[in-house]
Amino acid sequence: MTTSLVERPGRWALPPQPPETWVGSVATLSLLIAVVAGVTVPSLVLIPLGEPDTALLALLYALGACLSAASAYLLVVQASVTQDRRLAWAAGGFAILWVVYLLRSVNTAVPEANAPETNLRFAAALSLCWLLALPLTAVTATLRRYGVALLAVPVLLVVGLGLAAYTLPLVHVADVRITGLGRGLALGAAAVGAGAALWWRRRVPRGNRGVWGWVGAALMLTPVVGLLRAISLGRHDPTAWASLVVEDIALFVPLMGLYAESARGYLRQARRWRQLETEIRQVRVSSALLPGLSTTPEDEAGLPERSDVVDLIARADMQVALQPVIDLTTGTVVGQEALARFGGRVPTDRWFRASVLHGLGIELEHLTLARALATLDTLPHGHFLAINTSPAALQDSGILTMLAASDLSRLVVEITEHDAVNDYDDTRETFRRLRAGGARIAVDDVGAGFASLRHVLLLQPDIVKLDTSLTRDVHQSSRQHAIVRALVTFADEVGATVLAEGIEVAEQVPALLEAGVTLGQGWHLGVPVTLP
Repeated sequence: MTTSLVERPGRWALPPQPPETWVGSVATLSLLIAVVAGVTVPSLVLIPLGEPDTALLALLYALGACLSAASAYLLVVQASVTQDRRLAWAAGGFAILWVVYLLRSVNTAVPEANAPETNLRFAAALSLCWLLALPLTAVTATLRRYGVALLAVPVLLVVGLGLAAYTLPLVHVADVRITGLGRGLALGAAAVGAGAALWWRRRVPRGNRGVWGWVGAALMLTPVVGLLRAISLGRHDPTAWASLVVEDIALFVPLMGLYAESARGYLRQARRWRQLETEIRQVRVSSALLPGLSTTPEDEAGLPERSDVVDLIARADMQVALQPVIDLTTGTVVGQEALARFGGRVPTDRWFRASVLHGLGIELEHLTLARALATLDTLPHGHFLAINTSPAALQDSGILTMLAASDLSRLVVEITEHDAVNDYDDTRETFRRLRAGGARIAVDDVGAGFASLRHVLLLQPDIVKLDTSLTRDVHQSSRQHAIVRALVTFADEVGATVLAEGIEVAEQVPALLEAGVTLGQGWHLGVPVTLP
């Protein structure tokens, strides 16, 4: 039982940011397509009547612009999902293609008779931009580690190709034939594309081959376009038309692949997530004070003074209580949660709140975590230990060192839904390192704080611990039962485990099992036992 809980990999496909903060939102995609239409439609109007080839050329460019914009959007979403910044860099390449296709559309609409030499050289430069945009972004993706911005790629394109187009005789205007120098540049761009495709393929990470592979497919088609461009005799040559068709295919293939990857997980999860948020919001509106919420005051009145906290840390006489986590299907113990006990009449959470208020939160967590980790060796083999920590503590080097020195494969690091996370990127990076060592991440008290469950979405935990407010009346309230079932369904889809807290009566167990919950803890299953 512990293997499935501790080692189960997550399958989150939702970006770890709320929808309104996505860089690649639907509004962004709509804006890109609107700009494409705003440029393409007037271009088509400017095309003289009786020139079907020119009109078809403009339509192919418009299609390429739409495909580029859509691919860039999907890559931004996938980069957000996987936290793979190289995919965001690749999205930049498709965004550059979008700009290139817009310029090509405008260039097509300008009658060649007005400025034939400038027009044809501009077209040649734009063709080379297409051949180099994706390869350049692919091979320079590693430069992001050194602080190089993606802006460097379009700057290189504009400077290099601008000089090539306007200072070198790439095109003979009289017979509209590409010179040897132009062919050489096209072949060189094809070679760069082939090299970028091989480079990209060798760096495809295991487990994420789908998204990376589709980008690689576009890269592998760029050499084909380059070869066709090299043997083309002019703008309307049959070989040039073939290269344009391959260009659109090179954009259509990754778009369909990326859409399939996104639809397989992201779209389905997004629908389930919106339903879940709606259901929990409704139950909160209908019953603002659900049973099971903490009865300790949330304000700062009556908190221990700083001197009291200092004295508590100096005495270091706290104890650890272990509460068992039970497999509800078999009734066996699979793990223990470590709970701090300071003695006296002040609740534990009030001591922690006071320590944060007085700037001593990290010091107190150092003490409690050290005591909790010391109990790991006392647990039976195969049992995990769940420890509670704050987001701020996870940024402390001392605490991270303490965790790294432990057997992470037997640890579940819990972060409460009530705690504020100042920097989700840093927190997720810490989680990534802990998971790499075998630890699992849990979000505690889900349902007690933010009705939108945004904390869960942003942290994407391996274990979702349902708050007592959602489980106390699960055997009596059909609405709460439905919410728990919906949470379990969603957790199964993303590869997370649901653990129900607050099991106080026997009737809750069959109701939770019916909803799909297999792990639980509470006074009915086992009271916290203070270690000597």
